[in-house]
Amino acid sequence: MFQWQQSQERLNRQAGLLQGERLTFHVHYWGVSRHLVANPVHKHSFFEICYVEGGTGIYTEGDREYSLHRGVLFCSRPGVVHQIRDVNELDLLYVAFEPDEKQSDPAELESYLDALGQGEVWMDNQSGSPIAGLWRSLLVPDSYAGALSAGVLPALAHSLLASFPDLLGVARSSNRPPVRTDSSILVQRTKQYIRDNLAGDLSQQQVARLLNVSERHLSRLFAENIKESYTTTVRNERIRAAEELLIRTGTPIKEIAEQVGFSSVHYFTRSFTQKKGMPPAAYREANWRHADHLHP
Repeated sequence: MFQWQQSQERLNRQAGLLQGERLTFHVHYWGVSRHLVANPVHKHSFFEICYVEGGTGIYTEGDREYSLHRGVLFCSRPGVVHQIRDVNELDLLYVAFEPDEKQSDPAELESYLDALGQGEVWMDNQSGSPIAGLWRSLLVPDSYAGALSAGVLPALAHSLLASFPDLLGVARSSNRPPVRTDSSILVQRTKQYIRDNLAGDLSQQQVARLLNVSERHLSRLFAENIKESYTTTVRNERIRAAEELLIRTGTPIKEIAEQVGFSSVHYFTRSFTQKKGMPPAAYREANWRHADHLHP
């Protein structure tokens, strides 16, 4: 099934500090234990979450007992006295960790701790769950074939730890970034297409056809999502690209006008002056000293 010892060593070597955009975790240890032995009554100052891959046993917290068998996921919370006993060929995956307060967003940290601290201790029938599948993906298979590279372990391990409250925790009201709507995704896709094809045909008719929407619908999406018209967006993107070329290269102004899609240097000069308050040549001269480098 797995290279148990090698999987454990690799995780402890590669997935200790798991950094994310809003949550960072410090992992005390990973366990990939074949036929785990019983342990004494004890407690931790951190979370320890375990998944039973095979065998049986009993998990206790105080006077409560929980059956351990394949597919069980259970959580030992900080400061809670617990024990694993009466084991029979118990195969256990486990991780001991705590969120890093200094490197985590305070609101997300509070939400995470509240959800996991007040959630379920024990859950059954998890062998086919996404969490179990993600956990197994971190391990080295018996044949070694198909083992993920060590470089991807931190990101996957972070995803595993970040997902625990979604299964074990109570419902969270986190300050997560809002989910993007279909319309905002389409607008972003359109803007990226514009940036990638400044010298091409960016007529509203052509772009709407490529995106399989009507011109009217495309206009409405831009008005509702970014509060400017499609044509204004195209012009602004062309001027933005021209700014970069003026400051960072020595490309002649006529060539810049062509590269960013203006029909003539005169139209480019007029549009640029209206937007930036000075013609392209004067803008270049004023900003030349700030250029990082020049390309002949």
